[in-house]
Amino acid sequence: MKYKIERKNWGQFFTVPCKVVSKHIKLCSGDFLKVLLFILSSDKNEIVTEDISAATGISTDIIDDAIVYWSQAEIFSVLNVTVLKNTETKPIHNSTNSNTSDEVTALKNTEKVSVLPAENPAKNSLEKKSSHAKYSSKDISDIVNSQKEIKEMFSQLEVILKRSLRFSEQCGYINLVENYGFPVASVLMLVQYCEDIGKSSIRYVESIAESWFEQDITSYRQVEAEIIKLMKSHKIENKVVKIFGLATNPTKKQKEYISSWTELGFDIDMIQLAYEKCVDQINKLSFPYINKIITSWANNKIFTVDEVNIHDSKAKKNNSKKKGKEKEHSYDLDEFYEFTLNHVPKIKGKDKLNNE
Repeated sequence: MKYKIERKNWGQFFTVPCKVVSKHIKLCSGDFLKVLLFILSSDKNEIVTEDISAATGISTDIIDDAIVYWSQAEIFSVLNVTVLKNTETKPIHNSTNSNTSDEVTALKNTEKVSVLPAENPAKNSLEKKSSHAKYSSKDISDIVNSQKEIKEMFSQLEVILKRSLRFSEQCGYINLVENYGFPVASVLMLVQYCEDIGKSSIRYVESIAESWFEQDITSYRQVEAEIIKLMKSHKIENKVVKIFGLATNPTKKQKEYISSWTELGFDIDMIQLAYEKCVDQINKLSFPYINKIITSWANNKIFTVDEVNIHDSKAKKNNSKKKGKEKEHSYDLDEFYEFTLNHVPKIKGKDKLNNE
């Protein structure tokens, strides 16, 4: 549709940089845009998050994330951050920037967060796997402005997730690179995988990355191999859900069964065959029963449907021979019948009567 509009009764004006539209309008959220408009329309150099929250209905946490986002986008610069507690302000960071005329002070209604310096990836060790660096808004801004690779990672992550990054996500992704030693390319690949399966929360991403760290898996090639394995496993899980007729996603135990079957080298056709045999035998779905069938095949080095058919055919013939031997008698029925006719045993009582 096409609309023709007439600009009138505008009153007071304020400026919005063109790159807000050209570079960020597609990625940034509506809340982030509201925060920016509020800041740009203000004639004050101090901005209080509670004031923005009261005017927009947006939570202070999201406002803090928005301020970090637009600062990193170089729409304005944050020169001072102050924590507001019981109406008393305590400066956290003080810096000067002679190249900018915009000064924004964000006041946060929370306790001061201790900041630990990000560790050098070269010093990583499994003993430090429980450590988790924390960053302030100023730290994030400094890292992004000084490390082009991190800035590019954030940009690519926003493309993958189709939205702007939250402050907690920025901290988490930087932590994976600087504290755990994952290459930026590995982080992007992991997030893309998580987005594809619909589990792109920073907690889920961190849980996978931390698990890999504990296994000393951090290089790009190692991460790539693990993701290929995860993709294969997830694909099989989806097929198993459909074949087994599950109403919900597999439980943790059921996923362990499925994973063990694929690790043994069985494809979805063999898993389906095991399922069919299970239902034929006990008339219901049973993961433990299916597991026994598949484990038996593995022990007998049977990995294809054709091999199962050959094995079952031989087993059927052997069972038939066995049953046939059980039916064979150790004597001749005709000879036994003749014997019973000609050799009738004498009855002592009858002989006694005859003698009398």
